[in-house]
Parts: sequence; structure tokens; C-alpha cells
Amino acid sequence: MKKIKILNKKTSLIVLIVFLFISLVFALTFIDKLQSDFDLGTYNQTEYNSSVGSGAVQLNLSFNNGTYTSQIFSTGSNVSLNNLSWEYQRIQCPEGMAYINKLNGYCIDKYEASMPSANSTDMGNSTDVANRNNPGTMQAMSQAGVVPWVGISANNARIACSNAGKHLCTDEEWLAAANLNGSYFNLPTTLSASSGYYCVVDSNTYCLDHSYESGEACNTGTWSGGASNCYSSEGVYDMTGNVWEWTNETVGYTNPCPGGATSCYWNGTIFTTSGAAGTATYGNDITYFSAGTVTGKAVLRGGGWGYGAAAGPFCAGLGGGPTVAGGAVGFRCCRS
Repeated sequence: MKKIKILNKKTSLIVLIVFLFISLVFALTFIDKLQSDFDLGTYNQTEYNSSVGSGAVQLNLSFNNGTYTSQIFSTGSNVSLNNLSWEYQRIQCPEGMAYINKLNGYCIDKYEASMPSANSTDMGNSTDVANRNNPGTMQAMSQAGVVPWVGISANNARIACSNAGKHLCTDEEWLAAANLNGSYFNLPTTLSASSGYYCVVDSNTYCLDHSYESGEACNTGTWSGGASNCYSSEGVYDMTGNVWEWTNETVGYTNPCPGGATSCYWNGTIFTTSGAAGTATYGNDITYFSAGTVTGKAVLRGGGWGYGAAAGPFCAGLGGGPTVAGGAVGFRCCRS
């Protein structure tokens, strides 16, 4: 009987050790999936974004590089990492461009195009300005804090992008990158100062008489009060407001606006001349048409510095051909 008791004690001890070992293994298993999990690591110019997939670490848009170190502990032996994943970037984007993980992946200029010699007070030197709409050797640049290149036609914008080893963005590429801090839909009616986006769309944000060519447009990536919050989740600035932007499209259409009006709103089902709550999904962004049946019209996007609530990701201008050049019309380039 005594031996049986001893064996039972040994058996109980072995079971207890096994249980403690299993508990320890489970205790050493952790998952980085929530903000609180990531907060246990060490950040350097990076941040957690809960809106990307099931959560991801991304670069802080104010910086060009950064690191993140997950929580680390010593196990005293080798460990394995399970379910480690990352987003594949198909191409490496040049400086001044951002990668967009849509349409099979492409790069887009972070800033509205500027001339090579542009600075914060001038569009560019006299030679550049004189040739701004005849850019045989001109290259479109993507630069922060400089006067945007305007007064250029869609045809010549294509050449300026080509000279830079890029192409004028297609309408699809432009729209795919036009989110505001990650959102396209149900944005505030106005994207000016009161919304916190500080997009250059009205007198609360525009830069009065800043440029003789672009009127009240501000320097790229800024508003009248300083650094802009009008950027996409990928760090692409000013796709709403500041200056209109050409895309590499020409269209033909019959004006769909009620009563023959030359501007109307899309409410998800039909075009309407009322910017009422029914268009809130699309931010009350307006589309401008020519009267009647029109072919060969080039596409402008985003709206300009004075368009107020009409400006936004879905704002479009379809009233001019690809040879038109205007003082509030610019562009940006893409690369695939």
C-alpha cells in the first residue's frame, strides 16, 4: 500500500510538471494584432493603423523612414514566428512619389507638378516660365513647398511627365490615390479649415494673391496657415483643391445635368442640381459639363482653390479640350 501511495505521488508530480510546462508555453505565446499589442513595442517614426486590413504598422507620413521593434523577451532557446506577413510593393518608387497598392501597383507624385527651378515664391526662372506650355525639354517635378506648375495644357502635361520618365496619370490612377487620410466617402461637406483637413478650397485656407499665375493657390503641401493635412493615407498631397489637375483621358458625353445646367452632383443614382444630403456619400463634390453633346473633352480632377464644398475626390471638370491651358490648372505624374 505504501508503494502505491509513492507511485501516486510521483504520478501527481509528473502531471503537475506537464501542466505547468503547457501553461508556460501558452503564456509565452503572444499576438501583435491590436493597438495595445503594438504599444508594447518600440516605435521610431512609425504608427499603428487599425484601418488597414486587420491592422498594420505604417510609416508616419511626416517622415521618409522609420522602424518598429515588437515586444521581445528571452526564452533561453530558439523560438519561431508564426503568421508573419507584410504588404508586397511591386515596384520601388523614386523620391517624391508614393506607392499605391491598387491597379496592380503604381507610383504617383506626392505633390502637384512644379517646374525644375520652382521655389516658394516663384513658379520658376524666366526660361522655365517662358516655356511652361511648350515643355519640349521640361521635366515635371514633385517637390514640397513650391509654387505649382499651372498654365499648361493636358497635351503638354503629357510631354512634361514623359520627359521625367513618367506618364500623366490616368483617371483611374488619379482617383485610386485621391483618398483623404484613408477616406473617400462620407467626408465633410467642406474640406477646409473647419474640417481639420485644411485643403486649399476657400478663403479660410487659400493663399491670397500668392502667385500671379495660380491666383490664390498655395505652395505644394501647404495652406495659408502652414503644413497641410490634406493628404492621402499614402502621403499624396493636394488632390482636393489648390489647383485643378489634368488626367490622361478624353471623354464624349451627353450632358446629364437636369434642365441643361452645366454643373450638377452625383447622388449615387442620378445627377441632380441640388447639393443636398442625398449626395453626402460623395461629399457634395460637383461635376462640370459643357452644354449639349460633346466629344474629345479632357478630364480635370479635384477642384481648385476657390471651389469650396464642390471640391473633393469626386469633383471633375469636363468642359475643356486637351489643348486648353488655365491659370488654375495643373497636373501630376504617375509611373507604373
